[in-house]
Formats: sequence, structure tokens, C-alpha cells
Amino acid sequence: MDTVNLSFNLIDEPWLLAQRHDGTVESLSLTGLFANSSDYTRLLGDIPTQALPILRLALAILHSSIKGPESTEEWGAMWRAGRFPVDDVTHYLNRYRDRFDLLHLQTPFYQVADLQTKKEEASLSAFIADIPTGRPKYAMRAADGLERIDFAEAARWIVHCQAFDLSGIKGAAVGDPRMKGGKSFPIGPGSLGRVGAIYPEGDNLTETLLLNLIPDEFLDEHGAEIDPGDVPVWERGSHGPAPEERDSEGTPLGLLDLYTWQSRRLNLVFDESGVTGAIICQGDKLELRDQFKTEPMAAWRRSKNQERQLKMGRAVYLPRQHNPSRNIWRGLAAALPATTGRPTASDDALPPLALLWVARTQNSGALARDRRIKYHITGIAYGTQEAVINDLVDDSLSLAAAVFDTEHPELATAVTAAAADAEKAVSALAALARDLARAAGDRDNVAGVGQTAAEAAYATLDTEYRQWLARLSVDIDTDRERASWQQTVGTTVLDLAARLAASSGTAAWKGRKEGDFRRNSAAAEIAFRRSIRAALPLAFPERTEAKGTD
Repeated sequence: MDTVNLSFNLIDEPWLLAQRHDGTVESLSLTGLFANSSDYTRLLGDIPTQALPILRLALAILHSSIKGPESTEEWGAMWRAGRFPVDDVTHYLNRYRDRFDLLHLQTPFYQVADLQTKKEEASLSAFIADIPTGRPKYAMRAADGLERIDFAEAARWIVHCQAFDLSGIKGAAVGDPRMKGGKSFPIGPGSLGRVGAIYPEGDNLTETLLLNLIPDEFLDEHGAEIDPGDVPVWERGSHGPAPEERDSEGTPLGLLDLYTWQSRRLNLVFDESGVTGAIICQGDKLELRDQFKTEPMAAWRRSKNQERQLKMGRAVYLPRQHNPSRNIWRGLAAALPATTGRPTASDDALPPLALLWVARTQNSGALARDRRIKYHITGIAYGTQEAVINDLVDDSLSLAAAVFDTEHPELATAVTAAAADAEKAVSALAALARDLARAAGDRDNVAGVGQTAAEAAYATLDTEYRQWLARLSVDIDTDRERASWQQTVGTTVLDLAARLAASSGTAAWKGRKEGDFRRNSAAAEIAFRRSIRAALPLAFPERTEAKGTD
């Protein structure tokens, strides 16, 4: 079928999914997004992880169209106005109109025209991330959804593919020097695949975009040199099948390069009714080691193992990744600017630049301390060799903006200390579960019962922590709230402990002799209560004897 005259331009055509304040969902073009961003609360996607790479695409457009913002003052003017210079954005998009056409014959959006492999490999199953690898019968969509998707959905998936595509061996593009026997070997997942992304959200899309629109001045202060060659992919020449030649392979030149990184060489197969397949080949490998000055949405961990291997004589940092089984609030301590190190120091943890920027807006007074900000995490947990998807991570917490304040760290300290309180208490509960299992004669599943008890405790405490966090504000008594939280944790864990003890049975009550010690449920409960009192001292204050008088 002749596709010469087909066009689907993302500037004009509705393809983005956004939620209005009343909860309804609408499709928007890029022009509509920037013109009416305050009317929407957030971006959505076909799966939760679609929204973030689309947000980063929008950020690249904003940075490029306004040439900045260069300074905190310029940023502050937009924040106070609550809107973008829409005429500038529209003019910019029109300059690169052809590069935003999904079906363009020479420069299709985020693709390589005429991409070919020796063996035709153009299905939708590898392109759409909600189809489990190798298990199509468990797909989340109907069978006809595997044969054809419309152009709007294809546009969303192509942005997602560049960010989160699976690693693994792929058919090599003709003209790719990495080809070996018609195949190309793994270069890792897409650009966000190894990043446990963390970013702030405001009350609407305008605020969310601005909270992540970090000024050049701030980036420069944190060691990110502003490279004149840092431009988004549509401002550069068209890609071919080979990896892009760079002075430093795998290293982005800055935010714009990073936000539009081409992890894959792609080409859609389509007709006038929609997209029927996609050719997916290896693109540009991204090196994330020590990129804390460039990647603003990752928290960083110091890697002693990498330091030993590389023998670089300095601290080496890798992005933290999200654990789907770990509650979002349990990772706060490693991400909040007031409780982690600075990118200039050799600390074990570094916060995301995006949150450091929020801290700056707090310290400068640009962002009111009494308002709330969402702390949003998203990512993918891959399985074997990063070639399968095990789980998606997407969650958010509503925080008082003052939690991000580095000059007044009291709230941040209370928030992270409360999470640590829960960790200690749950650890004590898990130890009780293991001791009860041993007392009952269980030798094979001791670790398993401890893990089950911990999971039950965290599931209960998750709601409690979110409610407690929602109460925190700038003028609150943090000592009193910390004591209140410890009491909540104590009540919850003691109740779960009582249930464990009651269900442990006669065998655990009788126990087992181990040398001079008899392990039974009574001894286990005594040890547990001792641990809980140590873990939650504010919930179990020491009793003082009343002093009598003669």
C-alpha cells in the first residue's frame, strides 16, 4: 500500500494522554500540552512508565525553545506567571516540524528511515511493553491489539521504547558495524532502564514541568558544564543504523542529549489504518556511571566494587534502582537532599539533582514552605539479563515542600527517622516469627516465615505512614509527631506479634531444648518485647517511680 502521503505530526495530532482536574482523560498534541498545561494534573500512559519519558521529551522541548532558563530569576518569573511562553514554544516546534512527523519518509520521529535487518523482524510484541516476553497468552490486550495499533498509541510506545526497551540480542541493522552473524549483542536496556527515577510533581502539569525545568545557572553550580553541542536529537542530523560517533562513547553532552537519547534504532511498519510492526535494533549505549551531574532524576549510591575494579582513586557512583517489593517511603533517606551528601563529596548516597533544585526553590523562598509536593518514583524491574520485565514501579508520596529544605532539615530528619523506626520494629517482628518457627521445630522455612511476617507488617504500615506523612507541616512539633508515629508502629507490630504467637501452636509453647536454653514461644516473646522497646523508645518511655515523702 502506498504510504507516501501519510503523515502523523506530534505537534498537531492528539497523542499524549493527560488527566484533567475532574479525573477525565484527554488526548493532546504537543501544542495543546504547552498551551493548556495548567488544565491537567498529570500525564498518563498505556502503562505507568510511559508518562515519564514523555515528560522528559516535553522538558527537552521547553529547554530548547526558551534557551534555558538561564537563571533562577528567569525560572522564578515563569513560576509566578504559572504559564510558558507558548508563542516561543510553538515557533520552535514549527522550525523542526518535519522531525516530529511519526511517518515522515526521510526523518520519522525517533526513527531511522529505511531501517532494515537481514531477516525481517517487525512485530508489535517486542515493541509493546505490556506483552510479557515469550508469553503472549498472558498479554494485557486483546488478540487484535497485537496486530495493529493506531498512530497515537504507536507514538507513545516509541518514546517508551527508547527509554525502557529490553536488553538482549537483537537483529542487527544493515550497516551497523556491530553486526555479527546478522545479530547485534546487548548494550543494556533503554536510557531509563537502569535508573530508579525520582522526580517532583506539582498541582498541575505546568508546575510539574517547571519543577523539573532546572536552570543552567543551577546546573553550572553543581558541576554540569553547559556544552553548546547539547541539543535534542531533532536538532542534529538524522541517525543511520550505526551508533553515533562521540568523543566519549555513551556519555551525554547534557540534559537535552540525555532526555532524547536514542537507545534503539527503530522503524515503524504501517499502512493508512495504523502501525502493524516495528523493527527494533541496537542504538547508542548509555554510560550511567558518575553521571550525577547530568541525570537529574536518579538517586546515587557509591559503588566500592566499581572503585576496586576501575582503580580510579576516587568515589564512583551508580544510579539506585527501585525494588518493587520495597515501600516507596523506605527509600526516602537515600534521596532527600537534607539527609544525603552533596555531589562534591565522597558520600555513600547522593540525591537527585531535581530534588536539589526543589531544595533551592525552598531555600530562596520561590516555593512556599507550607505547600505540598509529590515525590514520584517510576521504573522497571527487569529479570534475567535485563531481557524480560518482572515488574513495573510507579508510586508517589505527598510531602510538605519543607521536607526538601536543606537549610531547615528538621522535617526531612523526622521523615527519614520515622521510616527507620518502622524498619527496626519490623526487623524485631521478623525475628519473632523466626524464633517461633524454630521453637515449633521448623528447620526448613525459618527465613520464609520471617519474610512473610515482615511483608505483612510493611503492608499494614504503608497506609499508616502515608497518613502520618500527610499531617506533617512546617509548624508542626516534630518530636511529638515522631513519638506519635512510634506509638502507631508499636501498636501495629504488637498486634501482629500477638497473632503470630497465638498461631504458633502447642509445639512452640512447649519448645525445644538447646543446651541450657529452652527455646519456646514465651522466650521468643520476651526477646521480641525487649527489641521493640529498644527500637521504639518514644512509644515505650521508661517508667519512673514516684518519690515518696517522709
